[in-house]
Amino acid sequence: MLLPAIQYGPWSAVKKRMRTVVSQLKRGNDPIEVMTRDGMLDCSAHPGMLVLSGIMTGPVPNFHCFMPWKLAWGPLFDLRATPTSPAPVEDAIFEASLQTPWGILGLLANESNSWLIPTTRHEPFLHAVLGAWSELDAVGARYYAAVQGERLWSVPNNLHYVLANMGVPAEILNAPLPAEGPRALLRYARPPN
Repeated sequence: MLLPAIQYGPWSAVKKRMRTVVSQLKRGNDPIEVMTRDGMLDCSAHPGMLVLSGIMTGPVPNFHCFMPWKLAWGPLFDLRATPTSPAPVEDAIFEASLQTPWGILGLLANESNSWLIPTTRHEPFLHAVLGAWSELDAVGARYYAAVQGERLWSVPNNLHYVLANMGVPAEILNAPLPAEGPRALLRYARPPN
């Protein structure tokens, strides 16, 4: 899977790069262009974890997949005309994020849960995740939320959040993922209103 090079490195270096990214996103620059300007890296050819939650400090390089969504949320929230309605720039970033596997992964990160408010974003997010699941899952046990790498389904992520809001029971969400993948869990969801 290809991930933006700007997300890769020691936490201190990635965090510093993201300040510039957030400034550009606030100005309405294209999120995909901003995130890919330094190129893309094949994660299978680069060591480290794909960090979805928490911070791995130290000199070891990792892919900080929740960036820039986590850092951008507060500054973008401040642009809202009303607190309950996303600003146009937020909607543009959300929609662009659904167009790429790395953008979907950024929204999947537990650190990005604010991006799934309002609930009208749940269905497009779910369809994007289901469409990219095979590629995201193929990375294996490199997803990090705490202690060690795990498979994507095993770490807290926003797919769990959306499925729970659709009525999928907690015991199903906490169980191992069926061989068919997350699409199989839709049979437990409430019908849409």
